[in-house]
Amino acid sequence: MDPMPHLGIPRAEGMKWLAETAGNPTAVLRLWDRGETAALASVSTWRVVEAPLYPSIDALLAIRPTGNLGPVLGSSTDRLAWWLVGAGTATLLDAIPGAVVHPAGWTLDCPAPGVGAGGRTWLHPPYGTGLLTPARLLCAALLDARVMVR
Repeated sequence: MDPMPHLGIPRAEGMKWLAETAGNPTAVLRLWDRGETAALASVSTWRVVEAPLYPSIDALLAIRPTGNLGPVLGSSTDRLAWWLVGAGTATLLDAIPGAVVHPAGWTLDCPAPGVGAGGRTWLHPPYGTGLLTPARLLCAALLDARVMVR
């Protein structure tokens, strides 16, 4: 039986995928059901790359047409975006000015996909496919966005 029958399929699949990357998926789903954020630690498959919000939006728009856009969380309050990228490639972004590659185990406070909470919302939610933004595309897009800002 589907534990989330009231949700659309892509949103429910994204929630399941993201919750299953947590140590306690049931606790994560409970927090999301109450409209709260859940602290998710980066796992063996993905890392978090933090970047300024406005260049990230430009990068998102550049990557989206390629079909390679993975989950991106944003906060207008903090003016930051958090990208989920492949664990083995995240360090490609170390040299990008303003970007921070967080190590394995770093926690990201996430609302449920499709819902905003704690001043954060998914700019591009996970859809349950496991697709992560390729670091090389994000690197190029963020560098291009920096050039456009100047």
